[in-house]
Amino acid sequence: MLRIFLGIFLCSTMYFSFQAFWGDQGMKREEELAKQIEYQEQINKRLKVRNEALRAQIKDLRKGEDAVEEHVRAELQYIKDGEVFYRIVEK
Repeated sequence: MLRIFLGIFLCSTMYFSFQAFWGDQGMKREEELAKQIEYQEQINKRLKVRNEALRAQIKDLRKGEDAVEEHVRAELQYIKDGEVFYRIVEK
């Protein structure tokens, strides 16, 4: 009777140890999730910096005409009356 009890105890201990380490809620899964969280936090930091830069640009565009003019000149090659446009072509 003691052998049967020890056998059942040993099998159940092995089963629960297996589940604790490799199961759906085990330590391996926890490590994988921790890596995914760390990766996502890095992405979030980069996006936060980008969003702050975009907010600053929006604030500048709303604040004054100088920022709008600078944006139009850079993106659309806007030229004012009386200015001369020079284009440099590299060979």
